[in-house]
Amino acid sequence: MKKQSGGGGEAVETAKKTVSRLQHNVNTPNGVRGGGSGGSPFTTVTYSPLSASSKKNDPDAPSKAGQIVYTYGSAKLLKQFNWLPTTTDGGKEPIPIDDDLSLGDRNRRTGAGRGKGIGFTIKSAQFANDGCKYMYDSSYDRVMILGDRIYECGNAICKRVALEAVKPKSHEQPAKNNDEPDVKSNSASALDTPLPVKEEPASEETDVDIEREEDRLSSWFEGIKVHHVDYPSSELIRVLGRIVVESSSTTTNSSSGTTSDKQVASNRNPTTTSKLSIVDFDEHTLRYTRLDLSKVQVPSWWSLFPGQTVLLEGINPRGTLFSVKQIHCERTLALPRVPTSLDKTLTCVIASAPFTDRDDLLYEKLSSLLVYCSNNPPDVLILTGPFADANCKLYAEVAETFDEYFEKIISTIMSSIGIYTEVFVVSHHDDLVSSFVYPTPPYKVASFYKNLHFLPDPCVFNLEGVEIGITTVDVIKHLIESECTVANVTIGSAPPLGGDKIKRAYGHLFHQASFYPLNPPPEDVPLDVDMLNEFGRLSRVPNIMICPSALNRYVREINGCVCINPGFVDGHSADGSYARLIIQAPEIDEQQQRESQSDSIQPSPASYIACQIVKT
Repeated sequence: MKKQSGGGGEAVETAKKTVSRLQHNVNTPNGVRGGGSGGSPFTTVTYSPLSASSKKNDPDAPSKAGQIVYTYGSAKLLKQFNWLPTTTDGGKEPIPIDDDLSLGDRNRRTGAGRGKGIGFTIKSAQFANDGCKYMYDSSYDRVMILGDRIYECGNAICKRVALEAVKPKSHEQPAKNNDEPDVKSNSASALDTPLPVKEEPASEETDVDIEREEDRLSSWFEGIKVHHVDYPSSELIRVLGRIVVESSSTTTNSSSGTTSDKQVASNRNPTTTSKLSIVDFDEHTLRYTRLDLSKVQVPSWWSLFPGQTVLLEGINPRGTLFSVKQIHCERTLALPRVPTSLDKTLTCVIASAPFTDRDDLLYEKLSSLLVYCSNNPPDVLILTGPFADANCKLYAEVAETFDEYFEKIISTIMSSIGIYTEVFVVSHHDDLVSSFVYPTPPYKVASFYKNLHFLPDPCVFNLEGVEIGITTVDVIKHLIESECTVANVTIGSAPPLGGDKIKRAYGHLFHQASFYPLNPPPEDVPLDVDMLNEFGRLSRVPNIMICPSALNRYVREINGCVCINPGFVDGHSADGSYARLIIQAPEIDEQQQRESQSDSIQPSPASYIACQIVKT
């Protein structure tokens, strides 16, 4: 009996060794790790996929890996790293980037010419962390926070309106950014009756009673007189508040969520009103009024979304329906700082999850990306989660805890990357090892890697003077689907009045000074209003903004910021992709450096930043 029992114990011991985390030690050869799953270093030996290779790829089809999807920046900068394609060979082979390397490029790739490393600056107090309490705020606290945001953003908008109102017409300059329509120069004089601007504070001795009466009926924001949204007036007045959707019955395009052309035409009918309302800046009183957007004069296009802080001009004869004549939703932006402290050329690779197919856990595309980074080591590698999506049922088959499995993923990544590459891993709320809250605290692992940095979502960090903003939530898509706009209306053969929807969405982020200004969010976004107010602000426009999205991949220059959607490493139904970036020290003299620090002059980002999106 003891012998049989011992034999059974031996069998049990063998099974335990199979699922032991020792099988995933960093020192274990790749041929041993994941041997039961086709040799993938990311997969446990007990996991058995349906096939050892991706089922969606036709083996006879030509490989698209290495094809350039999008290119931004100067050709001179791209040629320094041989990133401009010479021949594509019909798409059968990756674009050659290793031929005719210069001495500096060879030193960069081998690490021989590197200095002491890359300067990386973060302020931990500005980022979400494990000490944050989330989902503890009451409804009253949320209302107070949203009210404070209206005051803060409203003051910035009113300050710009006040400056434009007092600025002489002859001194008005055209907009610096030609990508957006110039509606700023004529916004203050579009209406026939200019509204009052407070030049100086009234005397406390003579006008105390008048000020008390004004406080009861209105308030002053940066010299702009603002009434409550339900204040009845047949003359032009200004109201300040937050856009809300009164009903979901508004006719929208099911694919984009924007107002259809038929509704735009019907909105020209005075008897037709939108389903948008505005909540007053004083949210203690719960004042709100429906909006009539059929008579908007300025701007010629408009775009509003729930949660947006706006300053509106119009009339409200009965106090129940505000007829909008003019919309103000832009502030004076703090443009990106020129990275004058950057003294060397940086290369960066940006890749976003998902990293594996829905039907397996082989992480084939991530393995291919790591091979590229091993052969062409960048200075910086930025990876955004989720690494193990909680919505995927296959992770229930992993024969180890989620923390151990995530530790194995990170160790495999770091063992494939050299010590000269700084790795930044950005969290995602849908990851198995993350907190289900947005903003999301950074990941944690038991092992220590000198060149590994975990970042929260969202965050802005400084890399050798270059400010980089990142969020893994698809806020651009959410804004486009939620906006109510007439910006897509065309007149004849002219382009749409509002320009590019991508640029409008990023403009909303910058002018609302928030990584996620949409409120309420979709059901799959666990937004914590208190944490977003503390850790999700955009105090100024960064040099680079990374927003992975399900939309088409792009690289756009918006308000002096290089906005990048690198796509997903494993695109599932579509081709996967990643972004590679070159950041060079801008060539400016001492006088230009002093002027750039005062934001009076801004060199084009394309002069020192180049980017390409490459298929995996």
